[in-house]
Amino acid sequence: MKPSFSRRAALLGATSTVLVPGLGFGQPTERPAEGGLGGTGIVGVVTDLAVLRVGGSELLTDANTSFSDGFGAVSAADVTLGTSLTVEAASSADGLLARRIFITYPLIGAVAAVTPDGREFQVNGVVVRTESPLRTLAVGDRVKVSGLWDGDSVVASAVIATNETSDLVSGTVSQGFTTAIGPIRILGPGQSRLDDEGFGTVIGQYDLDRNALVAELVTPNRFIGAAGPLTQLAIEGYLEPTRTAPGYRIAGLGHSFARNLDLSSFAETRVLFRGGYDGVFRPTSGLRLPEATGERRSILRQL
Repeated sequence: MKPSFSRRAALLGATSTVLVPGLGFGQPTERPAEGGLGGTGIVGVVTDLAVLRVGGSELLTDANTSFSDGFGAVSAADVTLGTSLTVEAASSADGLLARRIFITYPLIGAVAAVTPDGREFQVNGVVVRTESPLRTLAVGDRVKVSGLWDGDSVVASAVIATNETSDLVSGTVSQGFTTAIGPIRILGPGQSRLDDEGFGTVIGQYDLDRNALVAELVTPNRFIGAAGPLTQLAIEGYLEPTRTAPGYRIAGLGHSFARNLDLSSFAETRVLFRGGYDGVFRPTSGLRLPEATGERRSILRQL
C-alpha cells in the first residue's frame, strides 16, 4: 500500500520543496506526476532490487526491456545496489515499465591514487569520493564507478572491479578551446559528435601525462527514445553553477532547466527533481536527499 499524504508529509516535510517558477518555494501538495502521455526519463541510483527502485520510482521490467552500458548489451544481473542508471520508461496498467535501462558509469579506469583513509581515490584524473572506506582498493586496480557527478568530482554509489581494458568517462560536455567532460580533456576522433552542454560517453585510453582521454568510441546523448518522446523526468543529482539563467544545471546531466526557476536553495545538497520535459526540464518538485545511503534509501522508499 502506498503511504498516505499525511505520513509522507510527516517524513519529508523538513526536506521536500515544490518549485514555483519565478516566485519561490512552498511545501508539496501532491505527489509529482509520473508517466502520462509520452515517456518518463529517470536518472538516479538503484536503492532496491526486490522491487527495482531508482530515484524513488518503482520500475517494472519485461522480456522487451533492454539492458546496456557504454560498451553494449549487458544482462539484468549487472544491475546491482548502487548502480547508477538512465531509464526510459512508459506508463502501463501496473505502473512504470522500463523500456531501456542504461548503466551510466561516470568513470571506468585504473585507480591512480588512494587516500590513507580509503575514502577518496582517483580514476582518469578525477577524484572519487566514497561514503565508506574502501580498504582493499589499491593503485593499479581497474574499476567501474557508479555514482553522480558533483562539480568535477564523482560521489560513488558503487565501485566494482573490472577486467575491461578500455577507459570511459560520461557526463556533461564542455566545448571551448578543447572538448572536455568534467575535468578530463577529450582528444582524438569523434569530438564533433558531442554537443556543448549535452551529455556524452567517451571510450578510449586515458593519457595521464596530458590528463586526457584519447577517444576510440564517442556516443552522444543520454536518452535515445526507447519509450517514445519524453514528457516527464525524475533526476537525482547535484547542482553546479552556470553563466546562463537559471544559474545552475545538474552536474553530469546534459539537460537545461527552464530559465525562470529559482534553484539557489538547492545549490549545496543532493536533490531529486521531478517534473515536465519538453526539451527543457521544468521540475515541479525538488526533494533534498541526505548523503548517507541508508537514510536516503529510507526516504526514497516512501515516495
